[in-house]
Amino acid sequence: MTDLIVKDLQKQDPGSELIELFELKLDSTTLYFHSGVEEDLSTVQFRDDSGTVRSYVALPMQAKGFKSAPKGTSARPSISFANINNVLKNSVGDFDTILGSRITRRTTLKKYLDDGTGNSSNPPTEFPKQIFLLDRIASNSKTAITFECATPYDLQGIKIPKRQVIANACPWTYQGADYTLNEHEKVGACTWNRESKYKASYTTTLNGATEYIALVNLDDEYVVPATGETGAVTFSTSVSSITENSYYTTNTALGGTVRRLKKDGSIDTSVDGNNVPNYWQAVKTTSNPGTLNDNNVFVKRVRIWDTYSASTTYYAYTDDRYNDFVRHTSGGLTKLWKAKKTSTGQTPELGDYWEAGDICSKTMTACKMRFGFNPISVGTASSTGRNKPSTEVVLPFGGFPGSQKFS
Repeated sequence: MTDLIVKDLQKQDPGSELIELFELKLDSTTLYFHSGVEEDLSTVQFRDDSGTVRSYVALPMQAKGFKSAPKGTSARPSISFANINNVLKNSVGDFDTILGSRITRRTTLKKYLDDGTGNSSNPPTEFPKQIFLLDRIASNSKTAITFECATPYDLQGIKIPKRQVIANACPWTYQGADYTLNEHEKVGACTWNRESKYKASYTTTLNGATEYIALVNLDDEYVVPATGETGAVTFSTSVSSITENSYYTTNTALGGTVRRLKKDGSIDTSVDGNNVPNYWQAVKTTSNPGTLNDNNVFVKRVRIWDTYSASTTYYAYTDDRYNDFVRHTSGGLTKLWKAKKTSTGQTPELGDYWEAGDICSKTMTACKMRFGFNPISVGTASSTGRNKPSTEVVLPFGGFPGSQKFS
């Protein structure tokens, strides 16, 4: 929007009526049209951004619903054309073939149109362009056809092809296309390793050929090695000041909102008053972090895992976020498991006692935490990750296709 047209808007009478111009981009050409300015439905001229004067032909049409709002649902305007032989129908033939095409709405004042002698501003004087896609045919009768438009990012429900776009949710089967699988075994396109192993050659450019382990739970929290495990994390109990990427621990007393469960599922009141630990990773360095909790902007919660032992009792709680995590090797694969019930000697497998601990939340955050794993100690296989994923890593193509590239 130029300063000139801003000044027009500030006047009670801008001195000219508002004009709508449309550009419909097809595969091999672009159609320029308007709904009629003069009584004789003559063609009008207006410059494009390159300085070229374009001719916009008059069509029997009606456009409505073009609005802009700072919040709420996106506008889905409609454009109706007379269903008779005209420039549009002669150009496109079958109207179904133009669904998905880009249509641009340009608005200006009549006085800024080209008068046919090149007498118009360069660049053009106009309001901001509005770009939509022809999303579907809303109605089709003998007299008129109406298209409903959608913003380029409003693609929920579109199939491309045989896939359904779902808002903010990756549709691929988690780990379904693990690079270690044979081609005939692969499902979908998620190449994340079934053992959560990660290195440059598996995905994109990271630091050399070091193979890391990046474990993430359903709550998008890193699960790190406990004391005694390779690469064990050291948790500091001193939380008066914290350092970015370092680890800290605090306690929650059992008996309030968190209660430990017995093997039969009942609450174990005998341990009320004891503490259950919380584990944190610092997001920022600060000398005054305040109380460490899930609402504290200086930290984020992490979990810990131990190697499974048949002689150890693993606990479940009324708040399952405190349930124990273990890693266990079976069938040649070492996987992360989360306790569903308090148990001893129950081998980790899907069932009443255990569930998968490494589960994808199907969000962009989950994808970045895995494929953007950013080791604290570069080149050390046992390194845990920084709190911020790498911004240099390209996520696997197709996980979040809710956008369209304009040529």
